[in-house]
Parts: sequence; C-alpha cells; structure tokens
Amino acid sequence: MIALCLALVALAAACGSDEEQDDAQGATTALTETGEELDDPGEAFLEGLLTLDLQEQNNSGITGEVGFSPTSEGNLEVEIELDGSGGGPHPAHIHPGSCADLDPTPAFPLTDVVDGKSKTTVDIDLGGLTAQEYAVNVHESPENAAVYVACADIRSNQ
Repeated sequence: MIALCLALVALAAACGSDEEQDDAQGATTALTETGEELDDPGEAFLEGLLTLDLQEQNNSGITGEVGFSPTSEGNLEVEIELDGSGGGPHPAHIHPGSCADLDPTPAFPLTDVVDGKSKTTVDIDLGGLTAQEYAVNVHESPENAAVYVACADIRSNQ
C-alpha cells in the first residue's frame, strides 16, 4: 500500500516543471518535518515520512539527503543519497546525540554508501527514533572512519 502511494506521488511529481517539482519536494519536506495534520486524505501516507538534509562536514564537499519511511513490518527504511561523494564506500550510521555532539558508538549501523546511495532497514519506528536525539553520520571511508563527511540531526519530538 505504501509503495503504491509512493509510486503515485513520484508519478504526479514527474508531471510538472522542474520548478514545480522543487516546490513539491520542499512542501513534502516541510510537512514531514513539522508533523502537522494533513488536510487532504490522499496525502495521509506522508505522516510517517521524514526527509533531512545531510550537511557537509570537514570541508568534504559532500552533501545529500536522508529519508526515513515506515515498512509494513513496523521498522524504518533509511535511504541516503549523497552528492559529491565519488564511488565510496562511505560507512554510515545513526548515532546518539547531535552532529555537534556525537556519541561515537553507533546506535544503528547503516549500509555503506556506494555510488552515492544506501538503503537500510533498521529495527525501530519513526516515533522511537524521534523520541530522543540522534544524528545520521557518514564517514570518509572504512579506513578513515574517524573523519565525518556529512551529518543530519534527527530532532527529538519531546
């Protein structure tokens, strides 16, 4: 059901100009981050989605987005798309804390980002993930994991 709804949104987004698509993406991000009630029942599936911008760290030149969506099993699918990352691999994790004050021990390992993309299912739902402070962190390489190249704060909803 969720996959069908996402496919319909993607199809609808493909029908407009680039500017309309950018506006729609911005509106979707704003809606998912605020958690506000949606007026259109056709958009009700968006309530469980969250998209965050990954900010460059350590002059890496790497930015991107991380998206969170619920699975039918009650878990959370985490998708990362990086810009400027080269081929990788770039290890990625969800860490307790914030980008500015990160606990170095990962709470949830994510699939390495290769060719700018990663998709992982983690054993937590969106409510559990936003119940305390976490950050998605991308590392330079497996050999140089101490260097962070991109990060996004997952804000607590407390």
